Amino acid sequence: MKELFDRMGPTYATTNVVSSFGFSEFWRVACVSIANIKPDTVVCDLMAGSGECWRYIPKDVAEIISIDFSDFMNERQVERSKKVNRSIDIRCENATATSLPDASVDHVISAFGLKTLSQSAISDLTRELHRILKPGGTFSLLEISLPKNPVIRLPYQWYLCSAIPLIGKLMLGDIECYRMLGKYTTEFENCTALIPLFEKAGLEVEYGNHFFGCATSLSGHKKGEP
Repeated sequence: MKELFDRMGPTYATTNVVSSFGFSEFWRVACVSIANIKPDTVVCDLMAGSGECWRYIPKDVAEIISIDFSDFMNERQVERSKKVNRSIDIRCENATATSLPDASVDHVISAFGLKTLSQSAISDLTRELHRILKPGGTFSLLEISLPKNPVIRLPYQWYLCSAIPLIGKLMLGDIECYRMLGKYTTEFENCTALIPLFEKAGLEVEYGNHFFGCATSLSGHKKGEP
């Protein structure tokens, strides 16, 4: 999996925007907005990619911690941190087992990382969320999904599985890694099946539906008073 994202790194952000007709940026805005980020708080961006969500995080937070296991993505994060003129604590780590202290984070965001994880890895991720979040801390995770309405689902699935790999080939010269993203999305379906895993980890969770189900999200908070 790490190799997949290292391969896609040079064109991942651009291909995301092109292949989603720009909606990927609207969904990142939604992901950050749903987390209800407060001033002077610590925000952790899990599976952060090249840091595409940072521009939407409020300027008055105390700290942004970025977690991603791809070396190439982390190199891109260093470049992006200079462009957005923000000090980011960039860590090349697995999101399911970070080095962050217990109860050290106020808000966790993550966009487009869930679909590549196995069920066991997602269970590990939910436990890690519960561990690093402060009591009352919020989380917001959003993922590209398949709509339930067949009128939208069928052409959208074709686009994900057939058109996006061609776009990836044109931009990167590598069709296979983008074909895998379509495969992961098809197998993932949407965030519904993950709700029990979040609840089992002790998190209050709500399901969100975006643009007719082309993206779905899970958000909520860790039980307890801040």
